[in-house]
Amino acid sequence: MKNLAILLILFCACSKSLNNNFPANQLKWTSTKRVNYEFTLRISCYCTTERIGPHLIKVTDGKIVSVNNQPYDPTKTGTLMTIDELIAYIKTSVDKNPYIKKIEYNANFGYPEHVYFDFVKEIADEEIGFDITNYKEIVG
Repeated sequence: MKNLAILLILFCACSKSLNNNFPANQLKWTSTKRVNYEFTLRISCYCTTERIGPHLIKVTDGKIVSVNNQPYDPTKTGTLMTIDELIAYIKTSVDKNPYIKKIEYNANFGYPEHVYFDFVKEIADEEIGFDITNYKEIVG
């Protein structure tokens, strides 16, 4: 029984680790060249309500075309990111060696579902997080 418990712990640790592997998940996402999709984005930050969302983002040909069923206007929401842009942001942020980083990826498609960075321990209000839900590919 004790050995079974140890094996379960190791299995869970390995599967969690694989799901948080940035290069593998980035490859899983980019290898299919998804350019037409929509998702809901919620931003956790010390910023305005308009920035936080949630935002229903529609991406066509790799560019944001609408937010909350309105033409994309960054003056209303702040600059938002496609999933490809969020992946690039994650890479840049990880390279900065943040104090805390938490990234969880979608097991099927490899896109980041939950991202959180606290860049400097001693600074308050510079933390940022992103939550992606309701991902859907758009066909046609």
